[in-house]
Amino acid sequence: MKPLSSEVPVPAVGEESWRYRGWLVVIASMVALMFGPSTVAVLSLGLFIKPLEVDFGWSRTEIALASSIVSYTVMLISPIQGYLADRFGARAIILPCIPLFCAAVGLMYFMPPVPWLYYAAWVALPAIGIGIFPLSYLRVVSSWFDRRLGLAIGIANAGIGIGGAVIALLIGTVIAQHGWRTGFLGLAALVALTLPLAFFFIREKPGTEPRKGRTQSVPGVDFHVAVRSRSFKLLIGIFALLGVINTAMVVHQIPMLIDAGVTAQRAALVQATFGIFVIVGRLLTGLLIDYLSAALVMCALVLGGTVACALYAYGVSGNVVFLCAALLGMVLGAEFDVLSYLLKRYFGMRAFGKLYGVIFAVFQFGAGAGAALLPIMRQASGSYRSGLLTFSAATLVCAWLLVLLYRGGRTAQVPGHSPHSHLPQGNPCSKT
Repeated sequence: MKPLSSEVPVPAVGEESWRYRGWLVVIASMVALMFGPSTVAVLSLGLFIKPLEVDFGWSRTEIALASSIVSYTVMLISPIQGYLADRFGARAIILPCIPLFCAAVGLMYFMPPVPWLYYAAWVALPAIGIGIFPLSYLRVVSSWFDRRLGLAIGIANAGIGIGGAVIALLIGTVIAQHGWRTGFLGLAALVALTLPLAFFFIREKPGTEPRKGRTQSVPGVDFHVAVRSRSFKLLIGIFALLGVINTAMVVHQIPMLIDAGVTAQRAALVQATFGIFVIVGRLLTGLLIDYLSAALVMCALVLGGTVACALYAYGVSGNVVFLCAALLGMVLGAEFDVLSYLLKRYFGMRAFGKLYGVIFAVFQFGAGAGAALLPIMRQASGSYRSGLLTFSAATLVCAWLLVLLYRGGRTAQVPGHSPHSHLPQGNPCSKT
């Protein structure tokens, strides 16, 4: 296949055709996200907890603390990643970060049973992989699409869910047969596979990349103007709440079900259902928001989360637990499809990375708070009910904010900004 090049003019074939070069960028981004830090440094940690517990003699709590360390490290570096992507272009930070991150993962093979070194490593991994978190790839994908933007983002983002499943299968087998140290070497090998894909096929659409570090050459709204807008403030509130709710439900869904009398095997099956519907949510949401209001699609899914939290609060039995898992999975799958879509629709590509980075940092902060809040409320009340009812109420607030975003979008103008021709007129939350 012919590599992308800034010297090659954008082909005349449109986005509706699968021969459009942007779809190749989407597929390459999807595969890169399958084996990026979101899966390797976040989703795969659970595979190593039991082997490390046995080998190092540490408690499960001590080992799992790495998850919180990664979350808050990502929170701190996300705005920096956004700045770098906007200033120098996503490709410029993706290419050097892949081999560096690959080497860092491989070096985990030599990890000694020294707690401070273990925790420092989990700070270093996401920091070294700063350029290959989803933000960079979604910026590239968004630059190629307008009419099929939602579907393109959905397909690319699905790589995280698919990668989580593939890594669990492959690396889980490697760990079982050869130990956890070889497991990290296997992860490094998977990361290495993404370098040729990135080199040959991942590049912003010509005309949307910053020139000589000058973001003013990119169409869109300046960062300082965008952050003062009502739409951005609503997005901050929406994603702070989503971070609190969704991450807590992901982390505590299995222990919550076991407390309710569900067998461990059935709880694991429920969690697998959740994972499947995360992927379904990404793809389906991406398809729908090309034709329907993105804010209202997200609102409907969030209300599904309201139902799931309420059902869990009052106890569920039979196959209803699978419905709850599916509803929550759809919410988690949809959220960053919708964010990427709305950021481009409202503000264009000039400050896309910085805006995404700030909101993602807020989301991560909420994630850490939510994961801690739910067990604290359980300990205080003796059950998960009060926490789940609180989360159910929070989803209603989130849905209300999404309605405000939709209604405000009908007439909202970003202060001090004259709309560009490439930005949608009228309601940026809907297909125009």
